[in-house]
Amino acid sequence: MTDTKDETPKTDAPAATPSGPSAHAAFQAREGLPTGEFVKLTPEQIAARQRRNIAIGLSLVVFCALVFVVTVIRIGQNFAEAGAV
Repeated sequence: MTDTKDETPKTDAPAATPSGPSAHAAFQAREGLPTGEFVKLTPEQIAARQRRNIAIGLSLVVFCALVFVVTVIRIGQNFAEAGAV
């Protein structure tokens, strides 16, 4: 009669793991895989997130306006130096 137990050979050595840069724990993590879990935000957290989003949006608009103004000023200076104005 044959034994129906697991027929894989048993060794005391650990299972082979990859070596090198890909062996880093961060590459073996399950980060980014959906788990079905979610976090329920409190109303205070939702309000704080909304304030942060508004602040980031306004900062982006101000930065774009600043880059535009500086560009216009520098182009104007270049035209003035060349005698085009």
